[in-house]
Amino acid sequence: MTLYASDIERNDCSGDQSREMLQLRYFRAARNYVLIALAVAVFGAVYEHFSFGVYSYYMIYAFAVPLVCGALPALLLPFCKRVPAINEFAGKLWRDGIAVWTVGSLFTGVVQIYGTDSVWSKAYAIAGLALYAASAIAALLRRFS
Repeated sequence: MTLYASDIERNDCSGDQSREMLQLRYFRAARNYVLIALAVAVFGAVYEHFSFGVYSYYMIYAFAVPLVCGALPALLLPFCKRVPAINEFAGKLWRDGIAVWTVGSLFTGVVQIYGTDSVWSKAYAIAGLALYAASAIAALLRRFS
């Protein structure tokens, strides 16, 4: 069962049970982000192993994006005094921003290992920032409406 802010606003769940459901949802999200970070780290290690000693910091640290932007907030939010329930649209935008930055970091690493440069590296960074900003705006609009 997925619990969203709209469920709590409609009083579909009672107090402590809804808090526990939100905490469980955040912990599952943190677990998934850690697994994604491990997969990205393994991919980066294998790719750099076969790159004949050439490496890129973007490839090495690509795993940090899902950890810092995904797992860390998902682990810290349940310990807040009042567990915030993020609406579905803002959460999807945030997850998309994490995905864009992770793929962009891997792409930039591949391009650097190849020994060239691409304008798409900047496009990934801008698109990720735009998605994070849209997520914050969507969460604030939902909260104040």
